[in-house]
Amino acid sequence: MKDTLYIWIFGSLLSVVWGENLYELLQSRSDLSQFADLVTKDELVLTLLKFRQGTLFAPTNDAIQMHRGPKDSNFLLYHLSNVALTLDKLEQSVTSELPGNPPLWVTRRKIPESEDFEHFINNAKVIEADVKGTTQSQEQQVLHIIDEALESTVPVNKDSSLSNPDALRLLEKANAFGLSGMQVTDFFQRIIATDRTKIFSTPGGSTFFIPVNKGFETVSREKVDSKVVDGHVVPGAVIFTRASIPGRPIKTLTFGDNIKVTLAMNNDSIPGSPGGYQPSVQSNTRSGDYNHPKGVVISSIVKANIPVKNGVVHLIEKPLVVIDKDMVNFLKEERNGRLQEFYKVVKDYAPDFMEEITRAGELTLFAPSNDAFINADQDILSRLLANSEKLREVLQLHLVRRRVSSDDIELRTVVEVDTADRHRKLYFNAIGQLSNRTLTVEGGGVNATIVQGDIAALNGLVHIVDKILGIPSASMLDKILSDPMMSDSATLGSQSGFNLRLGDTNRKYTYFVPSNDAWLKIQRNHASTHKKLFMGGFGYQSEQALEHHLLIGRGMKIADLEELFQNSKSDRTQIQMLRGRLNLRVEKTQGDYYIERDGIRARVIRPDVQCTNGVIHVIDEVLIHPRDVSVSSSSIRKLSVLASIFSSVLAFRSL
Repeated sequence: MKDTLYIWIFGSLLSVVWGENLYELLQSRSDLSQFADLVTKDELVLTLLKFRQGTLFAPTNDAIQMHRGPKDSNFLLYHLSNVALTLDKLEQSVTSELPGNPPLWVTRRKIPESEDFEHFINNAKVIEADVKGTTQSQEQQVLHIIDEALESTVPVNKDSSLSNPDALRLLEKANAFGLSGMQVTDFFQRIIATDRTKIFSTPGGSTFFIPVNKGFETVSREKVDSKVVDGHVVPGAVIFTRASIPGRPIKTLTFGDNIKVTLAMNNDSIPGSPGGYQPSVQSNTRSGDYNHPKGVVISSIVKANIPVKNGVVHLIEKPLVVIDKDMVNFLKEERNGRLQEFYKVVKDYAPDFMEEITRAGELTLFAPSNDAFINADQDILSRLLANSEKLREVLQLHLVRRRVSSDDIELRTVVEVDTADRHRKLYFNAIGQLSNRTLTVEGGGVNATIVQGDIAALNGLVHIVDKILGIPSASMLDKILSDPMMSDSATLGSQSGFNLRLGDTNRKYTYFVPSNDAWLKIQRNHASTHKKLFMGGFGYQSEQALEHHLLIGRGMKIADLEELFQNSKSDRTQIQMLRGRLNLRVEKTQGDYYIERDGIRARVIRPDVQCTNGVIHVIDEVLIHPRDVSVSSSSIRKLSVLASIFSSVLAFRSL
């Protein structure tokens, strides 16, 4: 009995001195029991974990259950390295114990809005790090716990000559690695024909995007020249899907003086797809030539995260950089993707519009995403689909008969543009810092964000937006309060009860809103009038000035005003405004509309800003004369006295 006790005490002391080895650490963790069971059945791996220095990347039980590949000795060895490395000692790669010693690729990524970093081993995230162990011979061991099993690239027939392939070897012997269902021979032949084989066999760490043969059904092989091939390679960076930063552009090998191509990875939300998302990659030819035009090409990743000796390979559905489809065929391609709702509406309800975007030429289409349709007012949307004429107007608001790129919007070379709807324009803005700009487009009173820009088609560009233009969701009050171009009119209306009526959704209004620049003209030319209106003490006069601009009872678009004017028998038409009459004369000159009131001629710089309770037309002049704003001198003196008394009271209270 005493001997047994002595042995137990001695063993405990050894455990304290030596600590637990990797196998014992596995056995002590219930969340790693399935990986521990696999180790128990493998004598080689069991011995290595007990007696040798090393680092183990152990997948959780959930990760083991999700793994669909073999769980043999090679599977276990690929999770093990023969050097003990804590998280801070991990470099770009770690050599694994799998025959051929293929690398495990390490990504260190900063967590957004935090000073901390997260780490990935291939595509697996480290969820617990630096669990230290020790062998009986005092050799150090380290356990890192990961949330996904590591998948190695091994030949199906276990041919040792194919162990640890580089990207070129993988493509050359694709069938031997179980890729027979995704042939890549077409792209491999283009690599050989363009003499780019060295790129795919060069040591180091790069990311290779390889289109499968099916993607060449609509792409001429001759278009895949050396620049296109190089545009599929990100040098010096090994990017697995989960470890990537969505949307972040990275330079490819095609990034020189003349042609500049970047790649960015995304996890796109796709209804009905496994997991609810589909990883994709997009090339962006930011600077091009005749054979390599500017624009974005998006391709789904059909098989991701194939680790190789010199980086990682992703198989994609079609070649990047090459523009191969017109807008209609692009929409057909997206019929089960991000634009499936838009495609369905155009196909089922607006075949004429579908024909219009098939035409050759330079077009720009602002296509609403699936979320835009989900978030739209469903009653308004249903009524729109039942009215083919109104639907056509809305669709034409999304189409521009010229090329408008993200650079045009960001650099402010294009701030407004005519649309296929002859009465309405689109207005653009770029918000934020240069490194993180948000691009917006407004049409028909709806301000939308461009969530994916510059998708290249043979006949122009497609921008995906997050709202349906022309289907208003804001009241007139909400619109003027949120729109920077109308902020002065909003401020003036807040000095009295004028703005309150604009929130009434039970009535319809037409509001000719002076822009900020229009008020600036009043300040320059009639300083005293401007001062009276904006000094804050004359709400009645402020309200009176704005009432000359507001029509109650009807929401009239420019087309309605134009028709009303043309049907009149004189050169002017009188409209009863909230205060006084507007002698309306609608004149279209060089694509712009003008209105007149008592000799004041104003250009409509933003027509048909539609709201839930009416229509706003932004104008470049204020439709009042100084005589319309009359304030007695006694009133001004009274206000000055009150202001002086108020200032004195404040000064006294601060003592």
